Amino acid sequence: MTAEPPAVKLGFPMSSSAVILFAHGAREPEWARPLESVRDRLRAAGVRVELAFLEIMSPSLDEAAARLAGEGIGTVVVVPLFLAQGAHLKRELPAMVAKIRKRHAKTEFRVTPALGEAPEIVAAITEWVQRAAR
Repeated sequence: MTAEPPAVKLGFPMSSSAVILFAHGAREPEWARPLESVRDRLRAAGVRVELAFLEIMSPSLDEAAARLAGEGIGTVVVVPLFLAQGAHLKRELPAMVAKIRKRHAKTEFRVTPALGEAPEIVAAITEWVQRAAR
């Protein structure tokens, strides 16, 4: 009888994937409520997801990545919840992800573009503003 790999025993096969919603962070706890709502809706849909923050709030991106890698997740998609590519996404995030990739070499980490680069997000914002302006 052969033993199962540890990741399978934990219920997280190495081929599984997860998402990290990556946001800026703020001093006011209420600021994170909409992001927690997105996280909770994704979880309800069966997505393995963590919410992580650049600063002030926790967990950090490094902490969330370590948690998922420790569970044996094979692929982690980092989704920056930023509207545009500023310094945080152009310089800080790539450096952070490079360190995470070295630390957790058995897990693939991919990063999506900023939300504002997605046509469907731009369309949703446009529609929302049009409704608000009526």
